[in-house]
Amino acid sequence: MNIPFRLNLEQQKKRAKELLKSFQQSNKDAVLRFEQNHPKLLHQEETLDVFSPKLADVQLVIARELHCKSWGHLRNHITLMNACRDQLEEDCPVEDEPTHCLHIRCGNDIQRSLKEAGFAGDFLEFSDPFCVGPVSYDYDLEQRASFLHESYGKEIEQGYHAVYSGLNKTFERLKGSAQKYEHVVLWFEHDAYDQFILVFLLSYYHRYGLPKNLWMVTTDQFPGTDRFLGLGQLPPEALRLLWRNRTQIGGLECAEGDRHWKAFTDPNRAVFHRYVASLDQCLLPYFKEAALRQLQEQPIEQNDLPLTQQLTLDVLRSSGSSKAGFLFREIMEQKEPLPFLGDLMYWHILQEMQAKGLIEFTQPTERLTETDGAEIHWPAIVVSLG
Repeated sequence: MNIPFRLNLEQQKKRAKELLKSFQQSNKDAVLRFEQNHPKLLHQEETLDVFSPKLADVQLVIARELHCKSWGHLRNHITLMNACRDQLEEDCPVEDEPTHCLHIRCGNDIQRSLKEAGFAGDFLEFSDPFCVGPVSYDYDLEQRASFLHESYGKEIEQGYHAVYSGLNKTFERLKGSAQKYEHVVLWFEHDAYDQFILVFLLSYYHRYGLPKNLWMVTTDQFPGTDRFLGLGQLPPEALRLLWRNRTQIGGLECAEGDRHWKAFTDPNRAVFHRYVASLDQCLLPYFKEAALRQLQEQPIEQNDLPLTQQLTLDVLRSSGSSKAGFLFREIMEQKEPLPFLGDLMYWHILQEMQAKGLIEFTQPTERLTETDGAEIHWPAIVVSLG
């Protein structure tokens, strides 16, 4: 089974030797890989006609492709991952995980993996996508439930009361978390989906009381053969390794989160645009990048389209009519500078574009089911320019 973030050092050594041979044979793909990843070529310190790579140069290219700074960094990372995996195979618990601990995540994507990694604490999923729809400084459950039901209720087969009940149950657990648990751990990556939920949680703790110990596990990258999009991609040993680099946060970070949240939820969208432009340094390492991406999704100029809609139109212009599922993969994997959308969130955007006349929907030409009149799953809907 190929797991993109579980690497093998011997395999990488073999790949390095193969790449060196391909480069020496002037293979176009090999040459391009050097041009894109070797510093001497990337920064034009040398030209191809005089560049004569040795094995160390090839290993550097391989490491850079896998999102490591150097071959030594890659080798050390693989060693640490293997050690963590050995601990899992021996059923070793996470020794430094504190008791009375709650792990909070903006989805259930790592819930099982945390258990497999040896974490014993409780888990809370807080997954309200604040990066879309109306938001308010004080958590308005009715407002959010209405938006989520109207936008995604049909696809998730939940009525308004079920959506409201789920949000309320989660919020009640959050409200009791600082008193019930001595340690609260926030697992969040770098994109807008995660970052705006993160600043809401920090704002909440700022206003209503911090846990005795508050921790954050966060990253914007992880070595592997795939592009890192989120923690849910990672195998259990990777979560165990990330745990070693957790940071303890407190009042300063929560106060900053409160400022971010207050600006983001201001009814006047221009307020948040000015606020982000004025940000210099943040204690939260990935908030400003996520906020800048959010500005592109919430333009204040009347005729500007959100970036996701622009990217969708660009793909349709270059590829022609395409299935909705293809558009989602193409944008998230190739076009989106900071992926944050879930599949249903993207489908809702497509529906908004259709309502504006920017695109059109047609049924696929092939039959997806043998039942006449059966509803077609949205990824198979064909999308064309309006």
